[in-house]
Amino acid sequence: MKSVQQLKVGLLNDLHYDGGVQSLNRLYESIATLNQGDADTLVVLGDLVDGTSETQAERLLREVVALCDSFRGTVHYMPGNHDLDHLSKAQFHNALGCAGNPSRFHFEQGGYGFICIDGNFSPDGTEYDCGNFQWQESFIPGEQLDWLRGCLAASSLPVIVLSHQRIDLASEFAVKNHAEVREMIGLSGNVQAVFQGHQHADDLRKIDGTTYYTLSAHKDDAGPAMVQVDPKGIRLLRDFQPLERV
Repeated sequence: MKSVQQLKVGLLNDLHYDGGVQSLNRLYESIATLNQGDADTLVVLGDLVDGTSETQAERLLREVVALCDSFRGTVHYMPGNHDLDHLSKAQFHNALGCAGNPSRFHFEQGGYGFICIDGNFSPDGTEYDCGNFQWQESFIPGEQLDWLRGCLAASSLPVIVLSHQRIDLASEFAVKNHAEVREMIGLSGNVQAVFQGHQHADDLRKIDGTTYYTLSAHKDDAGPAMVQVDPKGIRLLRDFQPLERV
């Protein structure tokens, strides 16, 4: 097993970027704050934009990328339901400049595995696409469950799971098959933490040895979150502010 190193992962969720001055300044300042705190990686957990049309949503996504380009590390983008009100997932990735990227993915860094799941499906397995969905009816389809099971089984590393929708309880903000996903996480024995958004309110639950963090919305003036990982474990700093440099 690879040794766990010191790693700082910035998290931003529910930006709902609309192109306005307040929205722009909020994102600019959050990226600057994460840079000042020496974050290694940034993950944006969905609902990047509030578009009113296909053209505007694509433009807003390009503006988000332009702002996030000032981040000094790697940036990973996850789709949220609002991102798909006027776009397909392919259009979402195209506008971000990462055409062909999957909407669920994993990566390894600092001796941890990170699994980013996509709950933007209806219970019949249909992908969210250009508004053809009810946001209260999210779901992880069978193919993705198989993929998640395989990722967990293959990983020799401790794992962090990230999701736009909640998977820790029964709620309109959670995927409908949350219990199945949660059971898989619990049985794996190697998921240390789950980070999720969507509900715009902070919450913390520990279930079967895994800590589930729900993060309040960037749109509602929540500051960036910083996940600090080191050999001692995981620490979440909400509304992260770096120490003043001397």
